[in-house]
Amino acid sequence: MGLFKELALLPLAPLRGTVWVAEQLRDEADRRLYDEESIKRELLQLELDHEAGLVGDAERERLERDLFERLAVARARAVEEAELAAYPPVEPDPEGVSERG
Repeated sequence: MGLFKELALLPLAPLRGTVWVAEQLRDEADRRLYDEESIKRELLQLELDHEAGLVGDAERERLERDLFERLAVARARAVEEAELAAYPPVEPDPEGVSERG
């Protein structure tokens, strides 16, 4: 049965490959956007640019606020991931039979 399904879906293979690549790109962009170390580097660079006069006070405040929001999201995601790693979701038994008997 699996062979017939694969043969039927074969014309969609290029589309599935494109979708997979798009998902990988999205995931990598998301990782980079919410990488805590990257955000800290951007905050440091913003401070240096402000001290050098390359960034005004208002722009610095706006950019700093955006960076701190990203940092908060990154830290919240890290907590969620740690909780999921500590307590992975339990899949229901498809047969409805528990292991305890």
